Amino acid sequence: MMMSEPKTIFKQGCEVAFDEEHWQKINYSTGCHEQNFAKGKVNYRNLDLEKQRAYTLRNKSLLNLEKLLVDFETHFTDNGGKVLWARNADDALTMIFDLIRKEKANAITRSNSTVLDEIELNGFLERNNIRVVETEVGRFILHLAKQKSYHPLSPSIHLSKEENNAILTENFKLKSDSSIKQMVNFVRHEVAVESQEVKICITGANFLISEAGGVVLTENEGNILKSTSTAKVHIVVAGIDKMIPTVDDLGVLLPLLSLHSNGQSMAACNSITFGPAKHDNGPEQVYVILLDNNRSSLLSHEKQRQVMSCIQCGACVSVCPIYKNIGGYSYGTKHIGPVGTVMTPLMEGLEEYNHLNAACSLCGRCVEICPVKIPLDDLIIENRHLAITEKTGNSRYDTLLKTMIWHCKSRKKMDGPLFFKKMEMKRLLAPLWGDNRPMPEFASKSFSQQWRERNL
Repeated sequence: MMMSEPKTIFKQGCEVAFDEEHWQKINYSTGCHEQNFAKGKVNYRNLDLEKQRAYTLRNKSLLNLEKLLVDFETHFTDNGGKVLWARNADDALTMIFDLIRKEKANAITRSNSTVLDEIELNGFLERNNIRVVETEVGRFILHLAKQKSYHPLSPSIHLSKEENNAILTENFKLKSDSSIKQMVNFVRHEVAVESQEVKICITGANFLISEAGGVVLTENEGNILKSTSTAKVHIVVAGIDKMIPTVDDLGVLLPLLSLHSNGQSMAACNSITFGPAKHDNGPEQVYVILLDNNRSSLLSHEKQRQVMSCIQCGACVSVCPIYKNIGGYSYGTKHIGPVGTVMTPLMEGLEEYNHLNAACSLCGRCVEICPVKIPLDDLIIENRHLAITEKTGNSRYDTLLKTMIWHCKSRKKMDGPLFFKKMEMKRLLAPLWGDNRPMPEFASKSFSQQWRERNL
């Protein structure tokens, strides 16, 4: 049976786990995240209690999502903004393109956003001859190299300082031995130059406030604020799961988001957009595209829908041993790490993506660090159970287990011919074992034979 494309991508991508240089770069960067988190969490007297508050808040939001969405549309429209509803990525891209054509624009600025990657915004716009200006430093460099984001919050985590320098040197007149500070300052200058006269800015949203009709944006570099303040049109693309009831809820969520993202008490720049600018400073039009894209399907799963409480801090990715070994591209999905492992099979197809759940080691690190206490390991087990009940598991693996059970039930079968056992291992286990590990070898004599010889 031929493997599906996602499974093939995953299997091929996992080869990077045997690249020691890659392993060192990823583990150094994620190690820095863990150190920053350890330093930052001392500011909390009872971090677990605050997480419990965030868990309760986010789950109440999901339970009342229908009402919150309607209220948000009403209040945001009252503020002068416009709300559009997109069933899927194609709908969202069509809406964005129509707005760009309406303004007769040939370029846009965009923020670092998982949802914009989910709808594959860059590829769509470039195919339609619309220039994309990345405003985040790491993403700007990746865009030059025609690479995708490797981590939700640290897009170029897989590139060393020298590799970043080489990409910039190849595209601009920059010294090949530039320091990190010099590279960052250079990119910021280039972003400012390329953003001039760009009429449209496209961002994601950290949260959507239902009662006030507000869009919450949080960042450290200040590029979103700069881009939205100079743009004529601001387009926000947000998943329907981003909804929270009140402004007061940010008092719990924003500090937790900052702590788990960067180890900070609070991000450098936090803003709330309520609609078009009342005066001259800011966009004349603000559109919010509320994206479903199979989130309603995920909500139908009573247990797994808890994953939609995620606030996109990226902490679970940084501590995940699977991610640290196989990296971001191996997943072959828009959402990577533990959250993606739960979401993707239910949103994109269990049969094609159930291998993600099988790859998880269930170590529980993601559960320990999650700021909203999502029981990710339990949800992955639930996905595994669903794959079995719907018979979308790995047929080769199922056959291997049945064969092992058949052998283990009988001492006579366990003591069978060595040639036969080796043949079964080669046929059933070898394709699952991988090419970079030596296959286990059977002893020349069975356990029964060795026992008799030693106890004669």
